[in-house]
Amino acid sequence: MFYNHNLRANIQEWRSRFVRSDFSLSVNNFQFLFDKLQNEGIIKNIFNELVIKYPYSEEKLLDMIKKGIDRYKFENEIEHASFNYQLCCWIIDKGKDFRYLLDVGRDYNDTLEYFKDNIVSPLLDYIHDQLDKVSHVLYILEKYKLRTEWFTRKDLLAKYKSADKSYEELLEEDLRLFLFDQGINYPFSTPKSASGRADVVSLIDTSDPLVLEIKIYDSSKGYRKERIQGGFAQTVKYTHDYHKDTGYLVVFNMDNLEIEIEGKEADNKWPNRFIFNSKTYYIIFINMNSDVSASKQGVLKKETVLLEELIKDI
Repeated sequence: MFYNHNLRANIQEWRSRFVRSDFSLSVNNFQFLFDKLQNEGIIKNIFNELVIKYPYSEEKLLDMIKKGIDRYKFENEIEHASFNYQLCCWIIDKGKDFRYLLDVGRDYNDTLEYFKDNIVSPLLDYIHDQLDKVSHVLYILEKYKLRTEWFTRKDLLAKYKSADKSYEELLEEDLRLFLFDQGINYPFSTPKSASGRADVVSLIDTSDPLVLEIKIYDSSKGYRKERIQGGFAQTVKYTHDYHKDTGYLVVFNMDNLEIEIEGKEADNKWPNRFIFNSKTYYIIFINMNSDVSASKQGVLKKETVLLEELIKDI
């Protein structure tokens, strides 16, 4: 269902291929593994965040190798993952053979096993943990989308149409209540950042807050794709302000048409996903006005938003 679900399965397959490698195939399979990881946009974002938080110079890496990596104590798993990633980058960039590089164990086979168990595996475990966080949010947001479209759409749409003002606030409250029911604490706080106030900032009592922006597409009120463009620009700014590598934009579509985003990642996985400035952004559409059956509505209208339009206000 999710891009991340398939990605986690792929990572496990790549890991197994490398871990099962004998001495002769280990270098090639390590290169294969690292190439695959580097080609995935969301993983590259995770790597970039690691380097920003804990950068290692070449001199520092060489000093740690010389003194013995197994003697070094890391502050936390983030620092450990950052070191492991940057060590792997250095090994590949310099064309080093990791089997003869580290002074650990009794022989070169011991060095290979150490590299698998203490360098590669912890890095992949960290990636899995980060993907789980994103997948949990996407799971809840997809559940909200289906719940709204299947069960609560008519009631929510009636409240929306009868409201005199604060249209977005009405929809925000509905989403916040659902987030709270799903176990996300305090999804009603909107602390001010350098760019303003995001619609939903939850988990603010943790070191990993969720920042989410809400917009409406409703041509009867003049809310068209410019609202999506503005919402995306705000999402990018808030994601930057809160030092996150993932941003979410939820769009309530009040028109009986399909909104298509051109320029999204081409894996056809739900939801719309974009890599911009080394960060990942998701756009989720909640379709609110689909009373006409498919057999009677004829050719479905479509609104197309280009990637260039999304980023023009950033």
